[in-house]
Amino acid sequence: MSTTPTAFGVYRVDRLLGHGMQGETYLASDPAGRQVAVKTIHAMPGRKARSALDTEVVALQSVHPAFAPTFITYDACVDRPYYVMEYVEGRTVDDIIAKEGQLSAVEAERLAVRLTAILAALHSVGTAHGDFRGQNLIVGKDGGIYVLDFGRAVLRSESRKLFRQRRRSDLRQLGELIVLARNGRAPFGEDSSLAIERYDEGRADVGALTGRTRSVALGLLQKRPCWRGRMSAKRAHRILVRGRRARRRVWSGMFVVLLALSTAEAAMSAIRDSA
Repeated sequence: MSTTPTAFGVYRVDRLLGHGMQGETYLASDPAGRQVAVKTIHAMPGRKARSALDTEVVALQSVHPAFAPTFITYDACVDRPYYVMEYVEGRTVDDIIAKEGQLSAVEAERLAVRLTAILAALHSVGTAHGDFRGQNLIVGKDGGIYVLDFGRAVLRSESRKLFRQRRRSDLRQLGELIVLARNGRAPFGEDSSLAIERYDEGRADVGALTGRTRSVALGLLQKRPCWRGRMSAKRAHRILVRGRRARRRVWSGMFVVLLALSTAEAAMSAIRDSA
C-alpha cells in the first residue's frame, strides 16, 4: 500500500477509509469544509490502471444519485489520477446483519425490494457492478441504500459479452444476499469448494424465505441459462412488488373486456337482423 497523501488538489485528506488491490479511498474535506470521499489508484499507475479508473468513473456517473454517491469531479491528468464523490456516512448491509442478526420475513422482503430496484437501475443504464455484496452496500443516515466501489464494473458499451457475465454475477450475489439477510447464512454453505458444487447442481438452500421473496431468490440462484435470462433484476423487482401473475392478470382483464364487447356486438347484430 502506498503512503498516505496529504491532499488531492484542493481536497485535504483526513484519513484512509479503505484500500484494495487497485487503490485506496480517503475521507477528505473540500475548501468549504464539507466531507467528501476521494478514490485513487496506487502510485505510479500503468495504462491499464488508468483505463480501469476511467471505466469506474463512467460507471458511477451513469447511476442515478438515488442509488450511488453523487459524482463530484475527476482529475485524470495528474501523476496519480483520482476522482471525488459524495461521502455517504452509515453502515454496510453486512455490518447490520452481523451485529443485529437475521432479518424478519417482512424486513427481508423490504430489503429485497430495495436491492432489486438498485440493481435494476444499474443494469438499465448498461452498467454491471461485478461485486454486488453487502460490504459494498451502505445504509446512509437518510435511510437510503447506496452501492459503492465500482472497481469491477463493466460497461455494456465496452463489452457486451463481459457485461452479460458480470450481470449474471450481480444477480447471483443479489440472491445470496437476500438469503443471508433472512437466514444469517449463505445459500450454498460456507465451504467454498462445496458451495461451487452446490451452485453447479442448483442446490440452493433458501431456508426461511417464503412467498415472493423465496421465489425470487430461487430464480436468482439458478445457474441454468434459461432461468438466468428470465430472472433479471427488473423482473425480480416487479415480482416482489406486484406478484408473478401481475401481467397475466392485466391480459386476462383485457380478454374479458374484448369478449364482452364481442358478445354485445353479436347481440346487437342479431337484434338488427330480427328487426
